[in-house]
Amino acid sequence: MAWIVMAVSAAALVVGVAVIGWTQWQAFEEANVATVGSRPAVSASASVASPSASSPEPSPSVTRPAPTPSATPTPMVTVYSVPRRVRIPAIDVATRVVPVGIDENEALEVPEDVRLVGWYDLGVPPGADRGSAVLVAHRDSRTQGNGVFYDLGRLDVGDSVTVRNDAGEDLRYSVVSRESIRKKRLPYEELFAIDGPPRLTLISCGGYYDPNNGGYQDNVVVTAVPQA
Repeated sequence: MAWIVMAVSAAALVVGVAVIGWTQWQAFEEANVATVGSRPAVSASASVASPSASSPEPSPSVTRPAPTPSATPTPMVTVYSVPRRVRIPAIDVATRVVPVGIDENEALEVPEDVRLVGWYDLGVPPGADRGSAVLVAHRDSRTQGNGVFYDLGRLDVGDSVTVRNDAGEDLRYSVVSRESIRKKRLPYEELFAIDGPPRLTLISCGGYYDPNNGGYQDNVVVTAVPQA
């Protein structure tokens, strides 16, 4: 797992590194994303979606083996659908979702188009019965302007997130936490866990913008759980 931790940290989730010029007042304002709510508890021994470069883990967006109670030699398979769109009314987000993975530098990919959201398809998909389905997107860009997750830090507990998959299902989630976390302190084992309670994890950049120290210093992390 060490390589993905290093790559994601070094690349700062590759979110918002090229940004619009900021005044000190704006940078200070963005540093004040308060923490609200709490993430679902995850076991300290949680498995993390961290495929190695030499033997990548198959994407669970296609199939994931499941135990069967019978003695039949044919294993049962749970088929998951790929997320295609995400809608977050509270921050006026309604856009396409595209699969992302690990780039040639072993860093987490983020869609180049700041209007799109990426789903980390080496982890679990939205709708899985366990684990953290990760969605990432740019906050902003010097050349493209504000990104789709520009206002991610404005989400509050109880706000709704709906993911539509390629089976035409609308998977509805409710926000349970919003955090601003220093990039060097991101809890990777929890955010990218492939077990534990089912949840949706949305990540973008935020906090103070320091052009001399890699750009944004924090990540905004929003966690949502399936609606009952």
